[in-house]
Amino acid sequence: MVRRRLLSGAVPLFVVFVASGVAAQPAETPPEATPPETREAPVAEFSAATAAQPTPEVPQPADTPAPAPAAPAKFSPLKVESPTASLKLGLLAQPQYEAVGSANPAIRSMSQNLFLRRIRFLVGGTLFDDFEYFFETDFADLLKAGPDGVKNTPGMNVQDAFVTWKAAGDLLKIDVGYLLPPLAHNAVQGATTLLSWDYFTNSFRHSNAFSTSANPVGRDTGVQLRGLLLDGLLEYRVGAFQGRRSPPAPADIPTLAPSRNMFRIAARLQLNLLDAETGFFYAGTYLGAKRILSLGAAYDFQDSYEYWAADAFLDLPIGPGTLTAQVNVAGWNGADWIPGLPDQTALMAEAGYTFQSPAFGPIVRFENRDLKQESVMTPDERRLGGGIALWPYGHNVNLKAFYTRVEPTPDLASYDQFNVQLQFFFF
Repeated sequence: MVRRRLLSGAVPLFVVFVASGVAAQPAETPPEATPPETREAPVAEFSAATAAQPTPEVPQPADTPAPAPAAPAKFSPLKVESPTASLKLGLLAQPQYEAVGSANPAIRSMSQNLFLRRIRFLVGGTLFDDFEYFFETDFADLLKAGPDGVKNTPGMNVQDAFVTWKAAGDLLKIDVGYLLPPLAHNAVQGATTLLSWDYFTNSFRHSNAFSTSANPVGRDTGVQLRGLLLDGLLEYRVGAFQGRRSPPAPADIPTLAPSRNMFRIAARLQLNLLDAETGFFYAGTYLGAKRILSLGAAYDFQDSYEYWAADAFLDLPIGPGTLTAQVNVAGWNGADWIPGLPDQTALMAEAGYTFQSPAFGPIVRFENRDLKQESVMTPDERRLGGGIALWPYGHNVNLKAFYTRVEPTPDLASYDQFNVQLQFFFF
């Protein structure tokens, strides 16, 4: 009732997007057992008169149509269960082709790479019904060549590693470990369910300051409380994270210990006007499995560093497919705490429609980054692109091809970027 009252006077915020789904097949009905007495007729019971009668001809249709091809089987995870625990295994592979130009006006040709954007091994499960766990590794941009032509071999990294205690069902869950802090919607989505070929370029740009490796992924170590209130109408997430630790004190102040500063605090609120997003990771599209219309806001700070975000997300079955769209607006400033992180804002948006049969659809994207004081090292930047996605097996197997036009300023050249990515995923 609360959700209906909110929607009754609401003006739609934006146009709706698409996702395709595969219809579930009905379970097979086992054939009924044949009574023993009807399985075989004894030969002795046939009379000679009966045997002499001609066998009536059964008319045959002139053309028997070929049976329709079977729909793809519904995916079942690779899972082991006991009365008190479960274990689920998974794999994500995203081989990709990329051709990208350069912002240097003297360079006219494009860099080309065939590499693995992501290769992950996933492990998850439950313990005693009240606990869930999730762990995955990643080998990001495996064998992608850098500006010096040397192929990237970053080594296997821990991507996520956290345990969730369902302290009060969906009302209160406590996450502890290495996880995504609660920021803008796109920054909390799982890489396996994105609408486009990757995250927005600006979703994790500010997270370099909190990264523990050369490939920042937006994660941080901490503890988070999250839950759903008012029958799923409102979702909250709030947590304390490691953040950036203070360096050792100057020699003239020996009493101050390193890492003495306060932790990073991040929080997010989301209003779910239709279905709630109940998982830890949001999806970039639910491909028609849910009806989502949400509004969200987030705030993240540590010392003088600040980050804020507001977003809207829509994913609705409409007509012969699914309409999906989202807008994220975020701003951040490292101030004195992170001097290399200038004051800036970013607008990020994408929209797409996924037809149900055949399962494909167009997608468009737009990003704009605006710095308070731009420079050649940290320029303003606009990105506009689009492409098409094929979803023969939904998020399990799909193919996406995209073109992006990148326009940095000042005094830098605009350039083109092409990406073709195959996703193979099960979990």
